[in-house]
Amino acid sequence: MAFNKNEFAAGFLNQITDTMTKRREEAAAYKERQIEASERNQALISTRNSRANAAVSLGKEALQYLPEGVRSKGMIRTAMASGMTGVKELRDKLAKAHAQAGLSAGETLSINDVEAIINMPNIPSIDQSLMDMSLEDFAKKTYGAVGEATTVEDDTSAIGRLFGYGAKDRIKEELRDTPSMGGMSVADINAAARISEFNSLIPNAVMSFSEMERFGKTDSFSFVRDLTEIYEDAYSSSEADDAAQLAYNSYEAAQIELGRNTGSDPITAAEVDNQKTIARKAYAEEKANIFIKGVASQYGGAGGGFFDQKFAMDQIAELMDKDYVDQLMKDYKYTPKADDKEKVTGEGNSTEKESVETDVGFDEGDVGEAEPIGDTDLRIAPSLPKDKHRPGGDRRAGFGDAEIRQWDRKYGDRYTFDGKPILVEPRPTDPKAKVSITKLVTGRKTKVNAMDNWDDQYGDTHNHDGTPKQLKGD
Repeated sequence: MAFNKNEFAAGFLNQITDTMTKRREEAAAYKERQIEASERNQALISTRNSRANAAVSLGKEALQYLPEGVRSKGMIRTAMASGMTGVKELRDKLAKAHAQAGLSAGETLSINDVEAIINMPNIPSIDQSLMDMSLEDFAKKTYGAVGEATTVEDDTSAIGRLFGYGAKDRIKEELRDTPSMGGMSVADINAAARISEFNSLIPNAVMSFSEMERFGKTDSFSFVRDLTEIYEDAYSSSEADDAAQLAYNSYEAAQIELGRNTGSDPITAAEVDNQKTIARKAYAEEKANIFIKGVASQYGGAGGGFFDQKFAMDQIAELMDKDYVDQLMKDYKYTPKADDKEKVTGEGNSTEKESVETDVGFDEGDVGEAEPIGDTDLRIAPSLPKDKHRPGGDRRAGFGDAEIRQWDRKYGDRYTFDGKPILVEPRPTDPKAKVSITKLVTGRKTKVNAMDNWDDQYGDTHNHDGTPKQLKGD
């Protein structure tokens, strides 16, 4: 049978047309299915977006309690990567610790406080790219709220396209460029829907919490009240009476042995009172020491907050002296914060300590060490000769250390232990200037005259230029 080229050509064209039509129909059907899928997936992505936004909000709240730095950023990201509820748990724990610490809005916990209750061992291994990523992007990737469709390269020739080749690939590219919701394309939405609703970007991220009692501002008020009662009760107790009499008997015997208590050199009533007072204080301090160390043992460790409460530390210094507070901090390996502007006051200052915020350009506080005022202090004040330095050096006075106590009363507010002059802020010159003070007993703030306030604090011990007064015998 002869070859019919016309019939062959017609059959070939029909076959090509059918194939081309089929490819185009398949591509169109694929496009329709993808668009329908993206419409269904929009609700899922919206839910994931809401979850991511909630995590970001909680993360930003948590950051308000944390000190600035890479480690704090790492904590937030580790919390997000540790599980669906990780960042909420972190926020709640930090909020509780912040409240227990008695901190106000804007104040942050120290990194040591945080690490005392939160353990996140994987923080040091976080990839830098994750640290540089915004919290919003990190949350969306973690909670499956974003996806990116794979790029499809269509290298079909013009002739091939004419016959329907690559039609599906071109539809895929078209779907990548077709906007759908939230800046995502149809293809991106479907890609996001295919990934898990939770994706830990930090491998093996772990976050655990430890419950720790913290000594807060309210606790400090109770502590001061109890400490004061213990001290005063001990000072006026019958046991203190016995200690006072024993101390005087010993003192009297020693003085008689030295040839005193004669008509020409009698033991005075002031000496008697002084020796009994020293003994009473020593007994009261012994009882107070037991109570203080009991509380310090409970709250004095890292994150405990005991030494962060200035009100409590000031009262301890008032009853025991500043050296006692310093040694207590050393015993419990506590280092005062570098940015702590409020210092613990020492023995020998006025009986009611005050935290002062001035309106005249300076803060008044502790006068424990001579420090320059401004960049260079040109004020000149003489030092004590070596033979008049504090007999006991920097150790706190104990039972029977009468010479040390007498030195503290005479020189303690004006000279350091090695005889250097203590310089304080000069007396304000504006008679209308006011300062805001906080009474530690009541905790209330009040405005007082700046000049009068300076006189109350330093008038007995310092000249108006802030140098110590020179007394007879200095």
